[in-house]
Amino acid sequence: MKTIHQVVDIDSEPGAVWQALTELPALARWWSTQVDSPPPAVGAIIRWTFEPGFNPVMEITAYDAGREVSWRCIDGHEPWKDNVFRFQLSPLDGGRTRLRFWQEYAVELDDDAYGIYNHNWGYYLDSLRLLCATGTGKPYAAAG
Repeated sequence: MKTIHQVVDIDSEPGAVWQALTELPALARWWSTQVDSPPPAVGAIIRWTFEPGFNPVMEITAYDAGREVSWRCIDGHEPWKDNVFRFQLSPLDGGRTRLRFWQEYAVELDDDAYGIYNHNWGYYLDSLRLLCATGTGKPYAAAG
C-alpha cells in the first residue's frame, strides 16, 4: 500500500503543536472549523465535519503525550476507512518543532487520489504550522 508522508518544521514549541493536534478548540483552527472531540485518550472518537461525502470519524489509537498521536478512520469517508494517520513531534533548536505526518492506506487507490490527498494534507499541515507560529490557521470553514 502507498503512504503519504509529510515533514513540516514549525516555528513554535512542541507543546503548542501538541495542543493543536489534540485539544479543542485548537483542532477547529487548522483542519475543519467543525469538530467534536472528547479529551484526548486512546479510544476517543473525533468527528470532523467538512461536506457531504467527506466527514471523517477518527478513533485515537495511540497517544504518547507530547510526542505522537495516531488516528484510525472508522467512518465518514470510505476511501480512508481503516487508514492510519500518525503525527509525530520532535523538538528542534531555537524552540521549533519538527512534525512528521503519515497517512497509511488500508486499500490501494489510483494515483490521482493519492495526489489529491497529498496536496490537501500539504495545505492543512501548513494551516497547522501557521496556527502554531502566528495564531491563525486556514481551516475548512464548515457550514453549521
